[in-house]
Amino acid sequence: MPSSNDTEKDVLLNEKCKKEIFNTNNDEYSNEISNKSDKKFSYDNQCYIIQEIPFVDYYNYKYEKLNKYDEEKESYFINDDNTSSSSSSCSSNKCQENDCNKEINEEINEEINEEINEEINEEINEEIDEEINEEINYNKSFNKYIYDKKNYRNKVEGNVNIDIKKCTYKKHIKEKNRNEFLKQCEFNKDGSCYYTISNSNNLNMFATDLSLLNFLQNNEQDEYMKNLDTLYDIYNNMDEVELLKRNNSWLHMKFDEHLYDCKFYPYFEWNDSNSCFFSACSKNKPVSLYSAFDGSELMSFKPMNECNELCNCYSLCFHPEKNWLLCGTNKSIKVFDFNKPSETLENRILSTRKGKGQKGIISTMEYKNEGYGKNSIYAVGDYNDCLYVYADNCDHKNDYILKIENKKNSNGITCVKWYQEFFILSGSRNCSYIYLYDIRNVKDYIQKYERHALTNQQYLFDIYKDYLLCGDTFGYIYIYNITNNRLINKYFVNRYSPIISINKHPIYPLLLTGSGTRRFYENNDYPIDIITNIINSKNTHIKNLYNISNEEKQENNKKFPSLSKYINSVCTILMDFPR
Repeated sequence: MPSSNDTEKDVLLNEKCKKEIFNTNNDEYSNEISNKSDKKFSYDNQCYIIQEIPFVDYYNYKYEKLNKYDEEKESYFINDDNTSSSSSSCSSNKCQENDCNKEINEEINEEINEEINEEINEEINEEIDEEINEEINYNKSFNKYIYDKKNYRNKVEGNVNIDIKKCTYKKHIKEKNRNEFLKQCEFNKDGSCYYTISNSNNLNMFATDLSLLNFLQNNEQDEYMKNLDTLYDIYNNMDEVELLKRNNSWLHMKFDEHLYDCKFYPYFEWNDSNSCFFSACSKNKPVSLYSAFDGSELMSFKPMNECNELCNCYSLCFHPEKNWLLCGTNKSIKVFDFNKPSETLENRILSTRKGKGQKGIISTMEYKNEGYGKNSIYAVGDYNDCLYVYADNCDHKNDYILKIENKKNSNGITCVKWYQEFFILSGSRNCSYIYLYDIRNVKDYIQKYERHALTNQQYLFDIYKDYLLCGDTFGYIYIYNITNNRLINKYFVNRYSPIISINKHPIYPLLLTGSGTRRFYENNDYPIDIITNIINSKNTHIKNLYNISNEEKQENNKKFPSLSKYINSVCTILMDFPR
């Protein structure tokens, strides 16, 4: 139902939306649907994290503690801006004590420098050995150049600069896991595996837990939550080898430049080896198809601009019927055919420099999957917050089917989903709502769903039947009934990171969620982030960080928790979905 802050116009649009979605004037039908959903999505139900894979962030590893804040019991804020929780000003005696403490700390640091030096050397040697082995294994697997281990080690050690007082390491070794967090994750067609993209330009392929899939296959939907003890016993009796396989990826790919997007082939099946591949695009590199077995490159496509130069591809979309790959670039869409990878099949120029049309970087594309124009009409979103609808057989420069422009929030569309035959859901970065549009009347949106996305990340949502599944900056998962804009349920999954990616398993009641964001620590010896606590008005003093509440104690005692244990992670969550 519309909120009290909505205008009369929004109320009329909401009522119109209900009627047109169901194609009837009978309100009893919509009430019946919402009542059924409420029985399934009751507020007593909980989600259970069956599997969680962390992404470790080693940003500012050996940062020095700020002892004066511990003594004065002050709260920690960003960029050295602090306000006292007990008093607003510092007396002269405290300032003198702080000066004395600085001198004492300098003397203590000088005595401890020798011990720190030994620890630093050991850690650097371990990181160098790991990097050497990774490079050698990578080149062996792809039959490229094999490095000489001794020469490579001398080359790496020659670039190491150690500053014992500041405790800083070699730059390019340190940056390997600096600000590591998850950016995107998605299931394949049958839900047997999923990929993850992280900030360090790593693409990993994980297998969906086989024990979990067998458990869901052997039990009916009403018995999932009742028989969780048997699933826990299966995990508890696992061998070490099985546990390693469960939590590790079978495919790890490191890209040199920024990784923009990745998509599975829509007809991906393990029984057919010719269909087991995916596409990925990175900065200053051609778009390539990779094998899901070993990560080998099958073929590559070169999107070229008007000056015959290689241009970046920012989004990908497989054609649902033909062997085509659509690559979204700046103001154009390049279409490639698998049978002729060396040539551009179509160069769909969306606009010119001075002419009209869709301008800006193409951020997302989605084909229509129902009704008239199925598999031939597709929606295109860009970072200018404009949404266009095209057909495969139209002149894209001067002939578009539909244009939707939201002038209020020009933050950039990051996700587009078709709902039924005539409706499009659109979500933008740094925006508090997901908007529902009717392509038969595009003067304004007909519905909006509250979801606070307060960072410039791609917040990816998903649709299951008549329900919208989305995450927000504060670690919540929202489930909305699309037909009446009713919040069915709200799950708190992560304390310190936003839920930036949600994908529903195609068969079983599982959700794949990704959490993480770029963060700036003031003191990184502490296990939490500063930003979320400031937003939630929490005191981040060191004495309050380790105080565990009764709810958290109960959460830790559960066999399958409903709250994430890590700041950045990808979670496989079991939920009670409607049939």
